[in-house]
Amino acid sequence: MRIAAVYALSEETKFEAVVKGSLDKILNLMRDLGYDGIEINIPNPFNIDVNQLSSKLNEYGLELSAISTGLSYLSYGISLTHSSKDMREKAIKFFIKYSEISSTLSKYNYVVIGLARGKCEGRPKSEALKTLRESLEKILENTEDYGTIFLIEPINRYETDIINTIEDSIQLAREYRRVKILLDTYHMTIEDVSPYNAILKAGEYIGYVHAAENNRLAPGMGMLNWELIICRLLRIGYQGYISIEAIPKPSYEEMLRVGIKTLNQYLKPRRDS
Repeated sequence: MRIAAVYALSEETKFEAVVKGSLDKILNLMRDLGYDGIEINIPNPFNIDVNQLSSKLNEYGLELSAISTGLSYLSYGISLTHSSKDMREKAIKFFIKYSEISSTLSKYNYVVIGLARGKCEGRPKSEALKTLRESLEKILENTEDYGTIFLIEPINRYETDIINTIEDSIQLAREYRRVKILLDTYHMTIEDVSPYNAILKAGEYIGYVHAAENNRLAPGMGMLNWELIICRLLRIGYQGYISIEAIPKPSYEEMLRVGIKTLNQYLKPRRDS
Protein backbone atom coordinates (compact mmCIF):
# COMPACT_ATOMS: atom_id res chain seq x y z
CA MET A 1 0.00 0.00 0.00
CA ARG A 2 1.09 3.56 -0.72
CA ILE A 3 0.42 6.77 1.23
CA ALA A 4 -0.91 10.12 0.00
CA ALA A 5 -2.67 13.16 1.45
CA VAL A 6 -5.38 15.43 0.11
CA TYR A 7 -4.39 18.91 -1.07
CA ALA A 8 -6.77 21.71 -2.12
CA LEU A 9 -5.82 23.53 -5.31
CA SER A 10 -7.49 26.60 -3.81
CA GLU A 11 -6.58 28.28 -0.54
CA GLU A 12 -9.94 30.05 -0.41
CA THR A 13 -12.04 26.95 0.26
CA LYS A 14 -13.85 26.66 3.59
CA PHE A 15 -13.55 22.86 3.51
CA GLU A 16 -11.55 21.95 6.61
CA ALA A 17 -10.29 18.41 6.01
CA VAL A 18 -7.64 19.28 3.44
CA VAL A 19 -4.10 20.65 3.22
CA LYS A 20 -3.88 24.22 1.93
CA GLY A 21 -0.88 26.35 1.08
CA SER A 22 1.90 26.76 -1.48
CA LEU A 23 1.99 23.71 -3.74
CA ASP A 24 5.79 23.76 -3.87
CA LYS A 25 6.05 23.92 -0.09
CA ILE A 26 3.54 21.10 0.39
CA LEU A 27 5.14 18.85 -2.22
CA ASN A 28 8.58 19.45 -0.76
CA LEU A 29 7.40 18.57 2.76
CA MET A 30 5.52 15.49 1.59
CA ARG A 31 8.54 14.25 -0.33
CA ASP A 32 10.77 14.74 2.72
CA LEU A 33 8.30 12.90 4.96
CA GLY A 34 8.19 9.91 2.61
CA TYR A 35 4.80 10.26 0.94
CA ASP A 36 4.30 8.38 -2.32
CA GLY A 37 1.60 10.56 -3.83
CA ILE A 38 -0.74 13.50 -3.49
CA GLU A 39 -4.50 13.62 -4.03
CA ILE A 40 -5.51 16.98 -5.46
CA ASN A 41 -8.95 18.50 -4.95
CA ILE A 42 -9.60 20.67 -8.02
CA PRO A 43 -12.44 23.25 -7.96
CA ASN A 44 -12.53 23.88 -11.73
CA PRO A 45 -10.84 21.40 -14.08
CA PHE A 46 -11.08 23.88 -16.96
CA ASN A 47 -8.77 26.29 -15.12
CA ILE A 48 -5.85 23.88 -14.70
CA ASP A 49 -2.47 24.11 -16.39
CA VAL A 50 -1.93 20.38 -16.83
CA ASN A 51 1.64 20.72 -18.07
CA GLN A 52 2.63 22.86 -15.11
CA LEU A 53 1.02 20.48 -12.64
CA SER A 54 2.73 17.52 -14.29
CA SER A 55 6.06 19.33 -14.08
CA LYS A 56 5.58 19.99 -10.35
CA LEU A 57 4.74 16.36 -9.60
CA ASN A 58 7.78 15.17 -11.54
CA GLU A 59 10.04 17.72 -9.88
CA TYR A 60 9.20 16.44 -6.41
CA GLY A 61 8.82 12.79 -7.38
CA LEU A 62 5.23 12.38 -6.20
CA GLU A 63 2.42 10.58 -8.00
CA LEU A 64 -1.08 11.92 -8.52
CA SER A 65 -2.96 9.31 -6.50
CA ALA A 66 -6.43 10.66 -7.36
CA ILE A 67 -8.39 13.77 -8.28
CA SER A 68 -10.96 14.96 -5.74
CA THR A 69 -13.94 16.97 -6.93
CA GLY A 70 -15.78 18.18 -3.83
CA LEU A 71 -14.57 21.75 -4.24
CA SER A 72 -16.53 22.01 -7.50
CA TYR A 73 -19.69 21.54 -5.45
CA LEU A 74 -18.60 23.87 -2.65
CA SER A 75 -17.35 26.56 -5.07
CA TYR A 76 -20.03 26.50 -7.77
CA GLY A 77 -22.96 24.55 -6.34
CA ILE A 78 -23.07 22.12 -9.26
CA SER A 79 -23.82 18.45 -8.66
CA LEU A 80 -24.72 15.27 -10.50
CA THR A 81 -28.17 15.19 -8.88
CA HIS A 82 -29.00 18.89 -8.98
CA SER A 83 -32.68 19.66 -9.56
CA SER A 84 -31.62 21.97 -12.42
CA LYS A 85 -30.75 20.18 -15.65
CA ASP A 86 -28.32 22.96 -16.57
CA MET A 87 -26.44 22.53 -13.30
CA ARG A 88 -26.31 18.77 -13.77
CA GLU A 89 -24.95 19.19 -17.29
CA LYS A 90 -22.25 21.51 -15.99
CA ALA A 91 -21.31 18.93 -13.38
CA ILE A 92 -21.15 16.19 -16.01
CA LYS A 93 -18.85 18.33 -18.16
CA PHE A 94 -16.63 18.94 -15.13
CA PHE A 95 -16.34 15.20 -14.50
CA ILE A 96 -15.52 14.45 -18.11
CA LYS A 97 -12.74 17.05 -17.90
CA TYR A 98 -11.53 15.64 -14.58
CA SER A 99 -11.31 12.27 -16.30
CA GLU A 100 -9.27 13.70 -19.17
CA ILE A 101 -6.81 15.32 -16.74
CA SER A 102 -6.56 12.18 -14.62
CA SER A 103 -5.83 9.98 -17.63
CA THR A 104 -3.04 12.37 -18.62
CA LEU A 105 -1.38 12.79 -15.22
CA SER A 106 -1.98 9.60 -13.30
CA LYS A 107 -1.28 5.93 -13.94
CA TYR A 108 -3.97 5.14 -11.36
CA ASN A 109 -6.56 7.32 -13.11
CA TYR A 110 -8.99 7.76 -10.20
CA VAL A 111 -11.62 10.51 -9.92
CA VAL A 112 -13.59 10.88 -6.71
CA ILE A 113 -17.36 11.35 -6.60
CA GLY A 114 -17.82 12.82 -3.15
CA LEU A 115 -19.85 15.90 -2.28
CA ALA A 116 -20.38 16.65 -5.96
CA ARG A 117 -22.99 13.92 -6.16
CA GLY A 118 -25.29 16.43 -4.44
CA LYS A 119 -28.33 15.99 -2.21
CA CYS A 120 -31.96 14.95 -2.48
CA GLU A 121 -33.16 18.58 -2.29
CA GLY A 122 -36.54 17.50 -0.95
CA ARG A 123 -37.06 14.76 -3.53
CA PRO A 124 -37.55 11.09 -2.65
CA LYS A 125 -34.19 9.36 -2.31
CA SER A 126 -35.14 6.93 -5.08
CA GLU A 127 -35.59 9.83 -7.49
CA ALA A 128 -32.26 11.40 -6.54
CA LEU A 129 -30.50 8.05 -6.98
CA LYS A 130 -32.10 7.62 -10.38
CA THR A 131 -30.79 11.04 -11.38
CA LEU A 132 -27.34 10.13 -10.08
CA ARG A 133 -27.29 6.97 -12.17
CA GLU A 134 -28.35 8.88 -15.27
CA SER A 135 -25.56 11.43 -14.78
CA LEU A 136 -23.03 8.72 -14.01
CA GLU A 137 -23.95 6.79 -17.13
CA LYS A 138 -23.38 9.88 -19.27
CA ILE A 139 -19.98 10.38 -17.67
CA LEU A 140 -18.98 6.76 -18.15
CA GLU A 141 -20.10 6.81 -21.76
CA ASN A 142 -18.06 9.93 -22.51
CA THR A 143 -14.91 8.79 -20.70
CA GLU A 144 -14.61 5.26 -22.05
CA ASP A 145 -11.47 6.16 -24.01
CA TYR A 146 -9.86 7.59 -20.86
CA GLY A 147 -10.54 4.46 -18.82
CA THR A 148 -11.00 6.44 -15.62
CA ILE A 149 -12.19 4.67 -12.46
CA PHE A 150 -14.77 6.75 -10.59
CA LEU A 151 -14.69 6.39 -6.82
CA ILE A 152 -18.03 6.69 -5.09
CA GLU A 153 -17.51 7.83 -1.50
CA PRO A 154 -20.06 7.06 1.22
CA ILE A 155 -20.41 10.32 3.17
CA ASN A 156 -22.12 10.83 6.52
CA ARG A 157 -25.73 11.98 6.82
CA TYR A 158 -24.78 15.47 8.06
CA GLU A 159 -23.11 16.33 4.74
CA THR A 160 -25.40 14.59 2.25
CA ASP A 161 -28.48 12.37 2.19
CA ILE A 162 -27.43 10.25 -0.80
CA ILE A 163 -25.17 7.20 -0.32
CA ASN A 164 -24.18 7.29 3.33
CA THR A 165 -23.16 3.72 4.11
CA ILE A 166 -20.84 1.14 2.65
CA GLU A 167 -23.88 -0.93 1.69
CA ASP A 168 -25.31 1.99 -0.31
CA SER A 169 -22.09 2.30 -2.29
CA ILE A 170 -21.73 -1.44 -2.94
CA GLN A 171 -24.95 -1.36 -4.93
CA LEU A 172 -23.51 1.23 -7.34
CA ALA A 173 -20.13 -0.48 -7.59
CA ARG A 174 -21.85 -3.73 -8.58
CA GLU A 175 -23.74 -2.02 -11.39
CA TYR A 176 -20.90 -0.26 -13.21
CA ARG A 177 -17.59 -1.69 -14.38
CA ARG A 178 -15.62 1.54 -13.83
CA VAL A 179 -17.07 2.46 -10.44
CA LYS A 180 -15.29 1.51 -7.21
CA ILE A 181 -15.78 2.46 -3.57
CA LEU A 182 -13.77 5.12 -1.81
CA LEU A 183 -13.73 3.90 1.76
CA ASP A 184 -13.41 6.79 4.25
CA THR A 185 -12.61 5.78 7.82
CA TYR A 186 -14.06 8.98 9.31
CA HIS A 187 -17.45 8.67 7.62
CA MET A 188 -17.60 4.97 8.53
CA THR A 189 -17.35 5.78 12.23
CA ILE A 190 -20.62 7.70 11.87
CA GLU A 191 -22.62 5.57 9.45
CA ASP A 192 -21.44 1.96 9.79
CA VAL A 193 -21.85 -0.27 12.84
CA SER A 194 -18.17 -1.18 12.70
CA PRO A 195 -15.65 0.58 10.45
CA TYR A 196 -13.48 -2.54 10.65
CA ASN A 197 -16.19 -4.93 9.52
CA ALA A 198 -17.29 -2.46 6.83
CA ILE A 199 -13.89 -2.99 5.18
CA LEU A 200 -14.57 -6.72 4.92
CA LYS A 201 -18.08 -6.06 3.62
CA ALA A 202 -16.84 -3.76 0.84
CA GLY A 203 -14.05 -6.16 -0.04
CA GLU A 204 -13.18 -6.36 -3.72
CA TYR A 205 -15.17 -3.19 -4.50
CA ILE A 206 -12.74 -0.93 -2.63
CA GLY A 207 -10.68 1.15 -5.03
CA TYR A 208 -9.23 3.77 -2.69
CA VAL A 209 -9.07 4.68 1.00
CA HIS A 210 -9.33 7.99 2.87
CA ALA A 211 -7.75 7.92 6.32
CA ALA A 212 -8.87 10.10 9.22
CA GLU A 213 -9.75 9.54 12.85
CA ASN A 214 -13.22 9.50 14.41
CA ASN A 215 -12.67 13.22 15.19
CA ARG A 216 -11.47 13.83 11.61
CA LEU A 217 -7.92 14.54 12.72
CA ALA A 218 -4.90 12.70 11.33
CA PRO A 219 -4.40 8.99 11.98
CA GLY A 220 -2.87 8.74 15.44
CA MET A 221 -4.82 11.68 16.87
CA GLY A 222 -8.02 9.83 17.73
CA MET A 223 -9.56 6.52 18.78
CA LEU A 224 -9.34 4.27 15.70
CA ASN A 225 -7.29 1.08 15.70
CA TRP A 226 -5.02 1.55 12.68
CA GLU A 227 -3.35 -1.80 13.07
CA LEU A 228 -6.73 -3.47 12.71
CA ILE A 229 -7.68 -1.26 9.75
CA ILE A 230 -4.44 -2.14 7.92
CA CYS A 231 -4.88 -5.82 8.74
CA ARG A 232 -8.44 -5.79 7.39
CA LEU A 233 -7.29 -4.10 4.19
CA LEU A 234 -4.54 -6.69 3.78
CA ARG A 235 -7.02 -9.48 4.46
CA ILE A 236 -9.15 -8.44 1.47
CA GLY A 237 -6.04 -8.04 -0.70
CA TYR A 238 -6.12 -4.25 -0.98
CA GLN A 239 -2.86 -2.84 -2.38
CA GLY A 240 -3.85 0.69 -3.37
CA TYR A 241 -3.47 4.14 -1.84
CA ILE A 242 -4.33 5.25 1.68
CA SER A 243 -4.83 9.00 1.41
CA ILE A 244 -4.97 11.14 4.54
CA GLU A 245 -7.97 13.48 4.42
CA ALA A 246 -7.96 15.12 7.82
CA ILE A 247 -8.34 18.49 9.51
CA PRO A 248 -4.82 19.99 9.58
CA LYS A 249 -4.52 20.63 13.32
CA PRO A 250 -2.46 21.78 15.12
CA SER A 251 -0.89 22.53 11.71
CA TYR A 252 -0.77 20.84 8.34
CA GLU A 253 2.91 20.08 8.93
CA GLU A 254 2.11 18.20 12.14
CA MET A 255 -0.90 16.50 10.58
CA LEU A 256 1.22 15.18 7.71
CA ARG A 257 4.00 14.05 10.07
CA VAL A 258 1.76 12.25 12.56
CA GLY A 259 -0.43 10.74 9.85
CA ILE A 260 2.33 9.06 7.89
CA LYS A 261 4.17 8.01 11.06
CA THR A 262 1.04 6.27 12.36
CA LEU A 263 0.31 4.45 9.10
CA ASN A 264 3.95 3.48 8.61
CA GLN A 265 3.99 1.69 11.98
CA TYR A 266 1.95 -1.02 10.31
CA LEU A 267 2.76 -0.50 6.63
CA LYS A 268 6.49 0.18 6.55
CA PRO A 269 7.67 -3.35 7.43
CA ARG A 270 5.57 -4.62 4.52
CA ARG A 271 6.58 -1.73 2.23
CA ASP A 272 10.27 -2.47 2.92
CA SER A 273 10.01 -6.24 2.49
